[in-house]
Amino acid sequence: MVADTAPVIELRSVSKEFLSDRGEKVPAVAPIDLAIPNEEKGEFLAVLGPSGCGKSTLLNMISGLIPPTTGEILIFGEKLGGASHQTVMVPQKYTCFPWRTVLGNVEFGLEIQGMAADARRKLAKEYLERVGLSDRADAYPAQLSGGMQQRVAIARTLALKPKVVLMDEPFGALDAQT
Repeated sequence: MVADTAPVIELRSVSKEFLSDRGEKVPAVAPIDLAIPNEEKGEFLAVLGPSGCGKSTLLNMISGLIPPTTGEILIFGEKLGGASHQTVMVPQKYTCFPWRTVLGNVEFGLEIQGMAADARRKLAKEYLERVGLSDRADAYPAQLSGGMQQRVAIARTLALKPKVVLMDEPFGALDAQT
């Protein structure tokens, strides 16, 4: 059992290199040590930097979508070895499944978790209401604007109620009112 005081996220000498088309190593993230303390729920942390500095790569490593080249990542004191149920990522680009309705897209993660159909439908509708899309539940992604599709992705993520939500420029497609 991990202590409640373990950092939410801890990076220990984490770096990432990619291989170029010519087989050369291209550094994307230089070795980084970081510990985000487990002090308050609902806390926000922003990573800022210019385009191409490795922010998305860093988030992809923390979410377990790609492994680091060196170092280790811990989530609540547990070593990350792939995708974690404790972290969920909202990517830069909207990621709706075109063959599913808006409601079906929000239900997707809950379905994967094995939630009963009635419960997941109720929860998905609640989160669509929260993002202002309850009237579009039966629409398909191709019938939505980019901002609406991004709100579907946000609703799908939040419905999972993860301990950590990682967001990679999730509001870029949203208008000021939203």
